[in-house]
Amino acid sequence: MISKAIKWKASAAWTLTAVVTAAGIGWSRSLPELKTTVSQFKSGLFTQYSRSFKDNSGWIYAIALSPDGKTLASGSYGGIIKIWNLQTGELLYTLKAHTDAIESLAISPDGNLLASGSWDNRIKLWNLNTGILINTLKGHADDVKAISISPDGRLLASGSTDKTVKVWSFPDGKLLGTLPDTDWIQSVAFSADSKILATGSENGTIKILWLEDGGNYTLTGHSGSVESVAFSPDGKTLASGSGDKTVKLWQFTNGKVLHTLTGHSGPVQSVAFSQDGQALASGSYDKTIKLWELKTGELMTNFAAHSKPVWSVAFSSQNPVLASGSADETIKLWPVPVPLATQVNSPAPEVEATSSDIISPGEIAQLNRKVYDQIDNSWRSTPTFNTSLVYRVAVDEEGGIIDYQPLNQEAVDFLQETSLPSSRKADRKPKLFSQFKVVFKPSGVLEVNPWQGWN
Repeated sequence: MISKAIKWKASAAWTLTAVVTAAGIGWSRSLPELKTTVSQFKSGLFTQYSRSFKDNSGWIYAIALSPDGKTLASGSYGGIIKIWNLQTGELLYTLKAHTDAIESLAISPDGNLLASGSWDNRIKLWNLNTGILINTLKGHADDVKAISISPDGRLLASGSTDKTVKVWSFPDGKLLGTLPDTDWIQSVAFSADSKILATGSENGTIKILWLEDGGNYTLTGHSGSVESVAFSPDGKTLASGSGDKTVKLWQFTNGKVLHTLTGHSGPVQSVAFSQDGQALASGSYDKTIKLWELKTGELMTNFAAHSKPVWSVAFSSQNPVLASGSADETIKLWPVPVPLATQVNSPAPEVEATSSDIISPGEIAQLNRKVYDQIDNSWRSTPTFNTSLVYRVAVDEEGGIIDYQPLNQEAVDFLQETSLPSSRKADRKPKLFSQFKVVFKPSGVLEVNPWQGWN
């Protein structure tokens, strides 16, 4: 049980530490252009990153973004921390922070302090504005694999390969309690109200710890190590990413698995919820990021521009933007097709009505035929793939294909075998009119149907 010294009534609201503002990706886009892009992304059709910048200090294991959206911190295999100005792309300063790899970073809810956890067994606290070292927390006997700062800013939790979780007062660094485990601790996360701590272990188990009374619960179901855990903003759901290549969504109070998300071909290294709780991002050793719809568990988008494993992903709480850090030594910013209903300082853009909301069943049928004909006429139906390729396709009023989104991994891998790349209208910005589900089957059969069905 954790010391009674940490029992209090949490009063602070949930604050995500992973934030990128619109200005943060404004190096080559003005804000009005970003709003247009965000509106288009509401249809879930774009997969290109907005910005990529290079960190040459080794594999990027960890990223953290400040609540004001102005700063990004990256931590690398070489023990280096780099602090970036997201408004200009300028590298503000570099810290030779640790003598071994940095696998986890966290920024305090007030944006003033940065915490880093390293394989040198240390946790260090830094003034984010100046880079001055504030405190060093010693106590772990082996690699620090994960750290998390509570949303109320009063606690820091750390997990280690010494098979313990430690809870510290923040920022003074007083050790409040040590929680033993039977295997390496790979991940830690606080709940929205700062009252619950989740830990993920190398043995595939997840422990849920109630900090006020010391109660605990163990979740079992993964067949591989639990590399990442995250609570949803409403505090009702826990997500876990595992070495078994799956993501699980849990009703963590009773151990019920709500969804098991499959599709990654490598271990899932990081998971993160969107601010509105409607989507989850998962970054994997397979070099991809997948975006999932929470309500249904369906795959929304694949992001596949990293050339090496993706170690860390984090959502913005102010704009529909996702950041990722990779072993390819790059950080990428992605616009994402999720309606962030609770975004701050950025009103939700309007989304055009689609399909049966604006056209009659007869018009849908005519448009469906136009879409089918233009794809079928240019597709050589001699596929080499063995699984159906599924796409969500956006069209203009004339039935011209203006964009598309792969909905399974095979659709990403075999896109060039379809006629979709040459069908996209890149010479102008036509208005989205309707959407269709397009399926290329291994038999050579093409299927096209309205996205919202015929009714």
